[in-house]
Amino acid sequence: MRSLSDLFRNVMQLGYVTDDIDAATAYFESTLGTVDCVKHYKSSLGGGRPPALGGEPGSSFVVVDGVPAEEWVIDVALVNAGATNLEIIRPVSGAVDLYRGAVRPGRPATLHHLGFRIDDFDEASAVVAAAGKEWAQFGVSGDIRFGYLDLTAELGHFVEVMELGPQSAEGFAQLEAVSNAVTDAVTDTDKQ
Repeated sequence: MRSLSDLFRNVMQLGYVTDDIDAATAYFESTLGTVDCVKHYKSSLGGGRPPALGGEPGSSFVVVDGVPAEEWVIDVALVNAGATNLEIIRPVSGAVDLYRGAVRPGRPATLHHLGFRIDDFDEASAVVAAAGKEWAQFGVSGDIRFGYLDLTAELGHFVEVMELGPQSAEGFAQLEAVSNAVTDAVTDTDKQ
């Protein structure tokens, strides 16, 4: 990796925000025609610390604007359209203004970030720093190391990068398989 554009090489996700996770998932399923969204209510990363600040290696945490978040709670729904993951986030409480600021009340969902898979989060962090930027938010959730780069002034959206461990890679592969199975079944029916 040598420049910020290298972060954009492996798109995997379109991230949306909403003020009503159930209405947003209903819209995705009924209007957009996705398979059923997998919902997680009150997902929390607050209270943890990165190892550099005394946290246990491998434990989950989130740092927002350079400060470990004591409280960080969202509702999140995941679904795939083929290989593309669609993530819907409803900010609930704590240090979640990064999401809250983009919500359009009463709308099903609003594009918030583009998500990219990377191989090495430390290398991505070095590229971000070399460009004179900092992560607006970064952390660890299970075996995912992630960071959000605020490019809203320049591009109109955040960029999220994710280094996936085996468990999270398998989870995203399962979401893709479910999406593809439905598409394949419809295609097979159309051929008959």
